[in-house]
Amino acid sequence: MDIIARIKPLYDDLIAIGFPTLMEDNEFIRIANDTGFTNEYAEAINEATSKQQTNWLGLIDGISYQDVLAIFLNRLYNADATKLTELLTPAICKCIDFSYFITSINNLKRDLQLLGATKEQLDKIMAAWDEVSKNYYKKVMVLKSLLTSRATGGDGNEEYFQVIRKDLLAHPKLKVHVPGYVQKSNNLYEYWQFIKHHLPSYAERRFFIKDTFEGLVDASLELNGHAPHETHVNEVVQTVNEQYISETWNKALQRMQDDPEAAITSARALVEVVCKHILDSQNQVYDDGLELPKLYKQVASILNLAPDQHSESIFKQILGGCQTVVEGLGALRNKLGDAHGKSKNKVKPSARHAALAVNLAGSMCSFLLQTYDHIQETSPETN
Repeated sequence: MDIIARIKPLYDDLIAIGFPTLMEDNEFIRIANDTGFTNEYAEAINEATSKQQTNWLGLIDGISYQDVLAIFLNRLYNADATKLTELLTPAICKCIDFSYFITSINNLKRDLQLLGATKEQLDKIMAAWDEVSKNYYKKVMVLKSLLTSRATGGDGNEEYFQVIRKDLLAHPKLKVHVPGYVQKSNNLYEYWQFIKHHLPSYAERRFFIKDTFEGLVDASLELNGHAPHETHVNEVVQTVNEQYISETWNKALQRMQDDPEAAITSARALVEVVCKHILDSQNQVYDDGLELPKLYKQVASILNLAPDQHSESIFKQILGGCQTVVEGLGALRNKLGDAHGKSKNKVKPSARHAALAVNLAGSMCSFLLQTYDHIQETSPETN
């Protein structure tokens, strides 16, 4: 997608911090409404859709939000170049908060300055970045996730590894908890040589990383303070290599107090993405538009969690309750979430409603992922 040369560096910076992912979320639509660039965003979506290639069925494949970003920036710049940074500042602050980008935003700051960003705008962005930079728990979980990915056939981000490792070893309260093999590995190649020779199976590697990170996770929590329930779900969610699952869970947590409607929508989305992750991992065929209760039933059957797969009444009752919870989350999202247009008489959820939905979703997803992981670890595995 063509991009105006003057804003190409900013475009690359925004991709680096995960801005296209934010553009897919309803949060971006709210920011667009608040700052006055809803039309430019809608036009960018429409233009990207019109240029999208169709697949062999004649259907449009998923929109490339990198293309949407390019079109969007071009439109903002052409409309009023002096307002570009003003309109983008709140969205960049939110993106920094949501994304897993944890290296450096010096390039972003420099390119915003070249485009005329004011000191006030830059200060807001740097304040958001400083807050994220202090989140050692986030850094630890990102490191744990990338090491797990690299150890189980995925790729690892060398830059993230270097930056996080350096930060943790420089912190007096955390460095003593950094696993020895991380301390001794100067890069991911050295880590890979260690893990592949010492632990032959993926299951052993996952368990080893989880076990050796416990002390570091606990120490980082003391610095950043998470509630016990949130911490437990974070631990389980981070064992999955799919970053979008972690992002969905974090969005739900972040929205509970300030935006209950969005939190409820994110809670329901979390259950959906976890169910689809498990089905995809098992190469199961499913309708992508399947309603959540039916999607859950398909997953429950695979994991031996369907009530009719058990004879003991207590298990049937508990597993039936799990099914009811999922059905309730879907209904709650339709009634109180922000995914659909509502009338002016719509009931507004409170923070306690959002907390209920998010905690229920977190517990269900934790249970599903742990059950799936248990089945994987007890089944024959090939590397």
